[in-house]
Amino acid sequence: MATAVMRPVMASADGVPRRRGERTRTIPEQIADHLGIAILNGEYRGGERVAEQEVAALYGVSRGPVREAIRALEKRGLVELFPRRGAYVVDITLDAIADIFNIRAALLGLAARNLALRRDAADAVGELTEHAANIQRLAPLEDTDPVAFALVVGRTGGIVYRQCGNAPLIRMLRQQNQGSLWGLIWRERPLDFFTPQRRVETANDWTAMAKAIRSGDGAGAERIVRKALYDSRDGAMVTLRQLRGEQVDPSKLIRD
Repeated sequence: MATAVMRPVMASADGVPRRRGERTRTIPEQIADHLGIAILNGEYRGGERVAEQEVAALYGVSRGPVREAIRALEKRGLVELFPRRGAYVVDITLDAIADIFNIRAALLGLAARNLALRRDAADAVGELTEHAANIQRLAPLEDTDPVAFALVVGRTGGIVYRQCGNAPLIRMLRQQNQGSLWGLIWRERPLDFFTPQRRVETANDWTAMAKAIRSGDGAGAERIVRKALYDSRDGAMVTLRQLRGEQVDPSKLIRD
């Protein structure tokens, strides 16, 4: 097991981390999220065995919920299960994490283009504009929590893809949220948005994106979304380099 174990942000009586205001997740889901974040941050290394009994003792639960959590991690591609040997951490490099951001930028950018070109998206555009205004309100405040800010930005992106009118694209983005490392990147520990200046930059991007969608500028909306995701990728790379002691291949830091 990793020598440095990530501490929960909040803990219930059973020791499983929770965040205030977050919907209650099942115990296996919470354990899977927490272990996944530890893998992301480099607290578990590639090839390291995830021992069921040690994890169960850490969280004060039986081995049943731990087995469910490990199966969830396998579906996300974070561990491999071997018969009679157990679960071993997949080597998740910074290059792979950068690739996930790049894929997200491409997919969400396409969703923004699709939404901008829809003729029946007035309600979605109105909702998007309201969310962009909320991002603008939160951005300059000194006490804005970076993780909470990231979640607000993420919910705004959710409006874009859910209302884009492209069913295969919606499924791909939803799958990335629920079945891959992307769904863990912004949980519990901030990777970006540490300063008001950085948050205001992001808020301006989302406001410009909402304006482009409202005016039917599909190419402009796509370009702005990709730029916003690339900026978040670069901020996350700085944080993860410090946590993991790794470098990222510069060729992964693509720009349009």
